[in-house]
Amino acid sequence: METLQKNFKKEKSVFSPSKKKKNFYFSKNEKTTTLKDTLQAGDILTVKITALGSKNIGVAELKNGYTVLVPNTKCGDRVQVKVEKIFLGKSTDSIYNQKIKYVVAHVDNSGTKTSNFEKTSNSLKFDFKVGQKFRVTIAKKGPKSSGLVPVAKNFLFIIPNTKVGENVVVEIQKIKQNYAFAKPIVSKQINVVQKKNQMIGQQFHIVIPSSAKTIANSFVVKLNGQFVFVKKSLGVQLENTVKIQIQKSTGTFAFAKILKISPISSKEKKAMVKETVQKMIQSSMHFGEKAIRCNANMRKYIWYRKKGFGMYTNSKTTFLSIKETKKPMVKRGRHVLNVFKTQRCFAEALKQLAKYAAKGKTFLFVGTKKPAASLVAKTALLSNTSFFVNTRWLGGMLTNWKTILKSISQIRPILKQKQKILQKILEKREKIQRRLFNKVYLLRKKSQKFMNKGKYLIQQILRSKNFFIEKNQKFMQTKNALFSANALLLNSSKNLKIKKILILKQIQQLEFAAAEILKQKQQLKVLIQSNLTKFNEIHQFFEIGQQLLKTKDKIQKNENTTIVTLSYEKLLTLQNSTGGDNLHVTATLPNPSPEIFKKMIAVVSNLRKEENGFFATNQMSNFSNRAKSTDIPTASVSQNAGGANQSKTILVSKFLNKFILLLPFFKNSLQLLSDRFVQQEKMLKELNSTFAKITESQKSLKQLYKKTISQYVVVSSKFIVQQKNLKKFQKNLKQFASEQRLLKFLPKLRYLPTSITKMYEIVELFMKKFVDPKLSYPMEQIYDQKLKFTSKKIAATRKQKWQRLEKYFGGITKMAKMNTKQISKNVAIIIGQQEEMNAVHECRKLGMKIFAVVDTNCNPKFVDHIIPANDDSRNSIKYILGEMLTYIRLGQKLRKKVSLRAKIQQNRKRRFAY
Repeated sequence: METLQKNFKKEKSVFSPSKKKKNFYFSKNEKTTTLKDTLQAGDILTVKITALGSKNIGVAELKNGYTVLVPNTKCGDRVQVKVEKIFLGKSTDSIYNQKIKYVVAHVDNSGTKTSNFEKTSNSLKFDFKVGQKFRVTIAKKGPKSSGLVPVAKNFLFIIPNTKVGENVVVEIQKIKQNYAFAKPIVSKQINVVQKKNQMIGQQFHIVIPSSAKTIANSFVVKLNGQFVFVKKSLGVQLENTVKIQIQKSTGTFAFAKILKISPISSKEKKAMVKETVQKMIQSSMHFGEKAIRCNANMRKYIWYRKKGFGMYTNSKTTFLSIKETKKPMVKRGRHVLNVFKTQRCFAEALKQLAKYAAKGKTFLFVGTKKPAASLVAKTALLSNTSFFVNTRWLGGMLTNWKTILKSISQIRPILKQKQKILQKILEKREKIQRRLFNKVYLLRKKSQKFMNKGKYLIQQILRSKNFFIEKNQKFMQTKNALFSANALLLNSSKNLKIKKILILKQIQQLEFAAAEILKQKQQLKVLIQSNLTKFNEIHQFFEIGQQLLKTKDKIQKNENTTIVTLSYEKLLTLQNSTGGDNLHVTATLPNPSPEIFKKMIAVVSNLRKEENGFFATNQMSNFSNRAKSTDIPTASVSQNAGGANQSKTILVSKFLNKFILLLPFFKNSLQLLSDRFVQQEKMLKELNSTFAKITESQKSLKQLYKKTISQYVVVSSKFIVQQKNLKKFQKNLKQFASEQRLLKFLPKLRYLPTSITKMYEIVELFMKKFVDPKLSYPMEQIYDQKLKFTSKKIAATRKQKWQRLEKYFGGITKMAKMNTKQISKNVAIIIGQQEEMNAVHECRKLGMKIFAVVDTNCNPKFVDHIIPANDDSRNSIKYILGEMLTYIRLGQKLRKKVSLRAKIQQNRKRRFAY
């Protein structure tokens, strides 16, 4: 422990700014020791490594404020190093504003070898490195809630935020001569649990991005590397700034609810307040009534001066002194209202108005003053669910409701007709106004563009006088180049088209020729097959005839045998009549079957036709198989029991005898057929060779066709590009012409520097002077139509009566359906409280909520919601009523959304119920 405390003291002395000691170190050039406050690159020092940092870099701390970082060294070594880089770090002490100076150096091996300095047994036995991990148990308690682990007699691990007896895995952060700093490695699960517990209940200000996904009625947002499901509520939309609170959280995602939409920072709030105050001052809301008429209850809302002269009285003496005294500000004999207080009151009133509108309450606007009358009527009409009184508040207008309903019933049909007509006129007027404004705005934009372009052109002309001439020459050159390129492309495309057509024609001709050759080949093949069949038949019969000749020759050589030729019928009768053992010595050559017989006759007849030059094709496939199966026997002899030297007789049909005579004809026909085969094979070869030539030429032509098509595509694409370039050129040419025209027109052109508000005013003036007189509809026509069939006297009195009733009750006609209870639920908005005291008393009697514009001469105690402002100027009333209208509409929109959602939920419930 003592060693540790000493080391801590040494470290404090090194880094403490109060003790400024100069450091001695050896320089290479100088033999003696010199004192230097600043270091430079290339200086050589001898330092002692007191600690090891990250990546096992040695740290040496000098007394003049430098810390030297030396790689590849060990703790406790004294080393000679060469300075490489010097840079400043962060300031260590805010009082002295001293910055740590870091020096990067490397071991200098050029000089004498340095020996290790005061090597302890600890440094020899234990070779620790930064980043090594150990599992240790905390043995002792250290300073500042740290734990100590003794590794050897003179070496310790210092572990922060640990207790005695804890078993922890630690990682070495920094190594000193007698101790090392290590941090405990906490498992990921514990971190996750801690994160979970930390996240729950936390509040964040976030912006919901436009690309945020929606899953199950909630936005998915990434916050601090974690997915947060923000539930949709309070009418939140994309790109809104939102204040959220996290309710549940896991390791990967969390659930949050929205507390506020678009929470504003203090700076933004101040800016907004500034804007509103400026608008209020511009609309002259801060002017009060005359100072003589000031009500005592309105002194809170008056502007007071901070400094002034006042009397300071003591018990004994009185004397004058400059002291802060409250004195009301008066301008032109009028009090000035405190605009900041009016802003607060007005903001609260607007919020309450929006709430009432969201609840579905109706509003009664009251303002009979000249500057307020028209504005009150306009705002009431625009906020659909409102009524107004702008001429005179008659006594008992709300309390004596039954009598007023009778008078309303008289003018109700007239007002309905008037409203329809007015609505149509207003719709037309709005359309015309929009068109006019759009046209003016476009003209303004165009004029701006023209002016900018004109300025640019003038600058170009000032730079070079021949600007337009040069530009024109360039245009002409580009034009000629484009036309020549287009002409070349057109010629090449025409040539390619002609080439394409010619190739297609050649391909078609070759296809026809190939088809004809294929037909000829098929015919030749058919002929060859028929000739083959004939050749096989004749060859078989020729062999049969030769066999018959051989048998005949053998029989004729024998002297005892005699050949007898008979007709086919006689031979059959003899074979049937003779039979058994009593026969004479005879033998018969058997005749072929009737089918083969017929075939033989057909062949013979065909041979005769061939001699005359005819060819006949018969299918003889079955005959060849049968001819092979029938063997023609030699003379079959049957002997009698009498003796061996008796005479033999062989019976032969006349057809067979004659068939032998036809053998030379068979031979000739076989030779003819073989010659024909040779000729036909030659023909086939020629046809095949021509067909191969045609196919090769077709392939070559097709390749040519593909090449031409590819060339044509390239040319057409180039042509399209050229056409686009031509269009661009034409546009540029038009621009050039328009630029020339613009330069001529520039002196006449007038730029419209007016603001958008002024433009609106100009449009409104134009509408009033030219459009409104045409749109005005004579309302007296409605009265005249109803009083057609009455006398003039009655018509005049009735008309006067209706006009009077309309004047007083025109804004309350829609209230006719209401009871006194329903009327009491209305919200009254009164402008000019002092003039409308009857209205105030009646509203209070019915229990209606009252919003009033209260001037300095009014009593604010009669009203529920106060707006301390000027009630005489038209601008102030216009600003107040405009703001009220926006908030009422906002409340109405919210109500509609809520009702729609409720309906959707009800429908869903009904579906699920079914």
